Amino acid sequence: MAELPVPNNEKRPVLGAQTQTFVTFWLGEYLFGLPISEVVEINRKLEITPVPLAPGYIKGIINLRGQVLTTVDLAERIGLRLEGNRAYNLIVKNEDEERVSLLVEKIGDILEIPAEKVEEPPERIEGVERRFVRNVCQLPERLLVILNTKEVLQPSG
Repeated sequence: MAELPVPNNEKRPVLGAQTQTFVTFWLGEYLFGLPISEVVEINRKLEITPVPLAPGYIKGIINLRGQVLTTVDLAERIGLRLEGNRAYNLIVKNEDEERVSLLVEKIGDILEIPAEKVEEPPERIEGVERRFVRNVCQLPERLLVILNTKEVLQPSG
């Protein structure tokens, strides 16, 4: 069986190449991502019941089909100072498989990125505390900041 000719300068896709898949979302001008394996579901803003004496980034709790989840204002948690409402609840799970709701402004796309494009974060990322950043990926138009869910969900203190 003869192969079709391929121009020398054109790369063939590598079958089985390792990729990582991320759910992306926006906080202000920043594009963030979480590994798809950590995201359980995405909902429009749900009714939040405040919790007295909770840290400032804990906005309260929500009732998701009978399950009570802590709601974290992600922008406030990672050190971004943003105005405006967070319109979506991104339901994630931590290492113990407990679910937590992260408030975000806008949902982006599901991106599948070649593993070699995912890099260690630089020493300083403007506006975001570095301890919350697991990796980064330079996209054609902007930087994708991949969050460290373990650190984000760690109690401050």
